[in-house]
Amino acid sequence: MGACVSRPENCVGGKLGGSRKKKSRNRTKGFKRRSNRSSDTVDKLSSLPVDRPFSNPTFHGSVEEAWFDSAAVLESDWSDEDFQSLPDDVISVNGSSTRNSVSEAASKSSVHPNLPVFLDDISTSSGENGGGESILDNCGIIPNNCLPCLASTVPPVEKRRSLSSSPPSIRKKKLSFRWREEYPVATLLSSKAFLQRPIAGSQVPFCPLGKRMPDSWSDVEAGSFKVRGVNYFRDKKKDLAPNCAAYNPFGLDVFLSQRKIDHIARFVQLPIINSSGKLPPILVVNVQMPLYPAAFFQGETDGEGINFVLYFKLSENYAKELSTRFQENIRRLIEDEVEKVKGFPLETVAPFRERLKILGRVSNVEDLPLSAAERKLMHAYNEKPVLSRPQHQFYSGENYFEIDLDMHRFSYISRKGFETFLDRLKLCVLDFGLTIQGNKAEELPEQILCCIRLNEIDYSNYQQLVFTE
Repeated sequence: MGACVSRPENCVGGKLGGSRKKKSRNRTKGFKRRSNRSSDTVDKLSSLPVDRPFSNPTFHGSVEEAWFDSAAVLESDWSDEDFQSLPDDVISVNGSSTRNSVSEAASKSSVHPNLPVFLDDISTSSGENGGGESILDNCGIIPNNCLPCLASTVPPVEKRRSLSSSPPSIRKKKLSFRWREEYPVATLLSSKAFLQRPIAGSQVPFCPLGKRMPDSWSDVEAGSFKVRGVNYFRDKKKDLAPNCAAYNPFGLDVFLSQRKIDHIARFVQLPIINSSGKLPPILVVNVQMPLYPAAFFQGETDGEGINFVLYFKLSENYAKELSTRFQENIRRLIEDEVEKVKGFPLETVAPFRERLKILGRVSNVEDLPLSAAERKLMHAYNEKPVLSRPQHQFYSGENYFEIDLDMHRFSYISRKGFETFLDRLKLCVLDFGLTIQGNKAEELPEQILCCIRLNEIDYSNYQQLVFTE
């Protein structure tokens, strides 16, 4: 073996190494030339007057600060009438009142000639208009067409500090005007008077069945509702219910409220009805409807709403007209008994109250202003019963039993469907009823617990109810 005595540039890889050194020297020379040009440019800038204005033809208009921040504007305490998109959203160049001070940037560059100058290093302050060519137009530091991008993506330090130090309560205000525009519930409630312990059934008048009178209630025949028939477990068919109900209506109230009112019978004057039977003489049904927008994750289950309060009294002939099994089911419902439910792999115990079923229908579908899709859905789901669980609560009083049906806790899809229908509620004739679901052959046919008709109720015509917890 012998040693290589040739020159390094003639060895394998020698030329490559030499070319690398040449390229490195060329890059160093080019970098020094660019650094010298940049240093010369900054020296020229430092020799210019400090208060010389600059202008950028990309912007038009005028504001106090050089860079606009949309978040800061949203967080300002504007009213609905003060909301504007212009002219405060832009920055002016023609007749601009903004000035640029580059003395700090120039001093930094003179100490470190190879350091770039960033936009945050250039401080801006408000001043009078000045003409002439822009300083930054041909300075070679920041291209003219880059200023809008930097302005929108890099907010000033002071503006970032103001955003980070803003309390959460101020940030929440930016959506308040939009909420009031889309859902003017707060304005509606603020104009309504307060009622203190009104007489039950004094708010909505009675209208005989067959006549038309908006904002009223009527009797409705129990036999007009379809329920599980005698042979339901064999043929799955529903028949008209027996034409008798355990409780008959005697009044209706509509109350607005800032939040849900539970156990509403405490805040109205119920009539004194004595009964020696096993069942309470008065049944109160409180239907709680929300007026605030539905949340997808159900974050809100309380807020502004309507309380449809239905009053019923025990039928005088209930013992003769109702089956013994149904009377027993009513007692079990009131006394909150439990029952065994078949399941896999073992039986479970469930409250008997989970059998409570809501019967509802719109009896004047053809008279409503509906789109083709809405009409199809209405025909498909009208008169479909639904179990009230788990969105229900029960309360017992001295001579009454109350059932609260909480629509605030309904699913998101149900809530959104109700929202789209809310403005047409005043055009609807609604039939409402309750029954106890029959899960055994001996509990069929199902019978009606109570039923009533609501005639074109416009909730905006009613007042608020005074209540305390």
